[in-house]
Amino acid sequence: MIYEEVVDRIDCIGQFAKDTGVIRAGKLLRDMGNPEKDLQIIHIAGTNGKGSTCAYIAQILKTNGYKTGLFTSPHLVDIRERIQINNEPVSKEEFVEAYEAVESMRTDQLAYFDYLFGMALYIFKKNRADYVVMETGLGGRFDATNAVNTPLISVITTISLEHTAILGNTIEEIAAEKAGIIKEGVPVVFCANDSRVRDVVAKRAKLCNSRCIAVDNTSYRMLQNSHGYIDFFIDNEYYKNDCFRISTSALYQIENASLALTACAVLEEYARVHLSHDLVKEAVLQTHWSGRMEKVMHNLYVDGAHNPHGIKVFVESVDSMYEGEDMPPATLLFSAVSDKNYEEMVKILCCCKHFNRVFVTVTGGVRKLSADIIENVFRENLADSSVTIQMCDDVEQALKRWDNELMFATGSLYLVGDIKNVLGNRLQEEV
Repeated sequence: MIYEEVVDRIDCIGQFAKDTGVIRAGKLLRDMGNPEKDLQIIHIAGTNGKGSTCAYIAQILKTNGYKTGLFTSPHLVDIRERIQINNEPVSKEEFVEAYEAVESMRTDQLAYFDYLFGMALYIFKKNRADYVVMETGLGGRFDATNAVNTPLISVITTISLEHTAILGNTIEEIAAEKAGIIKEGVPVVFCANDSRVRDVVAKRAKLCNSRCIAVDNTSYRMLQNSHGYIDFFIDNEYYKNDCFRISTSALYQIENASLALTACAVLEEYARVHLSHDLVKEAVLQTHWSGRMEKVMHNLYVDGAHNPHGIKVFVESVDSMYEGEDMPPATLLFSAVSDKNYEEMVKILCCCKHFNRVFVTVTGGVRKLSADIIENVFRENLADSSVTIQMCDDVEQALKRWDNELMFATGSLYLVGDIKNVLGNRLQEEV
């Protein structure tokens, strides 16, 4: 089989199948001879910040000389972004080999995510990865990745209301689903800014006899946010007012980096992972996670925030960029998919005072939301009548109308992927 054929086949697989992901994946792992038992896995769940926290941990391990596997979702442009070794997507040849291996070993129906999960473990075992950083797909307790019974550590990032039809209608219910990744005797590092989450995670950790390490906004403090870098202090039982620099303007990455730093310190303590403090600092500075307050070209930032909490911290980051800086008003490019809380997202964006123009477009394929619906929500919530709103058929049209002044794009990871595709095609045409 060729790579393109494999991608087409995977893209045709349904998102759901019988039973739960953890049951299907558990059977698949047995069919495959349980490759996870030969891997040392760091397991990460949460609503926002999972991918970024994974990226920081993976970069820290890689920079310290460990061969590191990384399994995340979704991808933005290339499906191989989901399976990486030492922060490089696997080759097309390995991707095909892994698909054929899973296809030949499986004995039951699998969903889309199950295939990629099995393929990732096949590749990580084949490449003898020292450590594997693994992000859940949806939730935690019933997620396919939760078929891994003995991770080195569990990490839980920020939790907010999302996928309520599946995970529950309250923060406590969603937190309980995420906390389902905590295993007997395995330490857990988690974001404890919400007392409701703190209580749920602490209770689950106690039941599992797991050490529970909380990271909250008293553990870190921003020093400055300037010229695409943030300097911050972290102060907890592992770091004593240590200063780190991250290569981003996104305030929320302070929290994600702090979670990753604390998780790595716990790995040193519990798993005898040897890390150089200087190399850890270097790794945090080098970490780049695509689509999170990412500067993709001059004056264009993209951020994959796709729920109200994500949009809230996106706006906080934009506000922080304007503090003490003489910056012009910006254009906002926005789109969302139909099953997200787009009305609340738009309300939050309308409170930001730095946008003087809004481009509204569509993204997300079958999940797309009509641009005129989004436009109406903006018109209902914009208090400043001087802000102009324009509907665009697609991202390409929006970028053609863009005047190359400052612009931020947010609302969906699909939107980020569309922008990267259009920009990539333009670069190829110029060549």
